Amino acid sequence: MIQAAFNLKHIPFTKDIPETELFEHDQFKEMGRRMDQLFENRGIGMFTGEVGCGKSTAVRTALAKLSSQTHKTVYLYRGMDDIGSFYKQIAHQLGIMPSFRKSDAAQQVISTITELYIQNKVIPVIIIDEAHLLKPDILDEIRLIHNSQYDSTDLLATALVGQPPLKKMIGYNKFLPLKQRISVAYHLKALSKNDAYQYFNHHIERCGANTKIFLDNAIETIITASKGVPRVINTLALKAMNKTVEQKGQVVDQENVLAVMEELGMK
Repeated sequence: MIQAAFNLKHIPFTKDIPETELFEHDQFKEMGRRMDQLFENRGIGMFTGEVGCGKSTAVRTALAKLSSQTHKTVYLYRGMDDIGSFYKQIAHQLGIMPSFRKSDAAQQVISTITELYIQNKVIPVIIIDEAHLLKPDILDEIRLIHNSQYDSTDLLATALVGQPPLKKMIGYNKFLPLKQRISVAYHLKALSKNDAYQYFNHHIERCGANTKIFLDNAIETIITASKGVPRVINTLALKAMNKTVEQKGQVVDQENVLAVMEELGMK
């Protein structure tokens, strides 16, 4: 509906943009650079950021650069209620049938990781998203996986990705052994006002608009209300475009943006 109404090549402000067409601001590039460093040199990395600031997008972009000939990726997101389920999820993604006993499943995972790195020259990469929700015993287990060679070398790269509470949690004394093993870290902040405008314009330019879609005061309202969070910019912009189409308007004005904000409880 939006695409036809505004005569666009693509719908702007969606999350399914190809990695090659993303808006890469300085923070995004730096987080990607540090992830590349982790995936190449192995070890444990911690990547945090506020909700909606683009952590998962940065991870997706970094992973897209990896070759299956050099890296084997395991992506964990939910369902890690205990150590057993943690190892079973890793085992399944490594292509092995996990044993029922968690100790046996753990040994299977460690053996497979060792085989991948030592014999196949492939670096296993474990991405743990929403890592701020992990239970303490699983965080300890992550450290132990990296200690399987008596702390002499890392056979894999593990990226802990989560919201700011993750950084606070890792700072507790009980997690000091894990914190000391974190070789790469980065915190992704909200966009600056200038970057937020560039982000907005990038989406508009990418969609191939031939006419003006947003009035200037509508854009300013979206940028200010978003506080630099890309996900909020996307939500406000798309909903305001939908409202404009429903009203058979030709350009998104400030009134429609304010109406969307009120619907979302942002006023």
